[in-house]
Amino acid sequence: MPSDTYRIVVRLPEALRARIVEASKRYRRSMNAEIVARLEHSLSGLPGGDREAALAPGFIAQYERVFRRDMSPEETALLSLFRGLSADQRTALVKLLKG
Repeated sequence: MPSDTYRIVVRLPEALRARIVEASKRYRRSMNAEIVARLEHSLSGLPGGDREAALAPGFIAQYERVFRRDMSPEETALLSLFRGLSADQRTALVKLLKG
C-alpha cells in the first residue's frame, strides 16, 4: 500500500452503503475505489450557488454574513472564487500574487 494513503473508519447509514455497493458494481470497482472516486470528484472544487448552499452546515450562512459584512462586493466575489479552486490552484494563485 502506498505510504501516502490512510485508513479511516466511517460509519454509514445502511441505505447509503447499499447505494455505494450498487454504484461500485455498476462501475466494476471496489467500494473503496468508488468512495475515493466520488470524494475526489466532489472535492475537486467547491460547487457554486445552490449546490454549495445544500452542502454547507446550517450555521455557515450566518457565519458568512458576519464575516463578510465589512467586505466589498468585489472582495466577496474573489473569496467565493478562491474557495472554489483546488488546493494546487490556490497555491499557484498565492505564489502569483506574491510575485
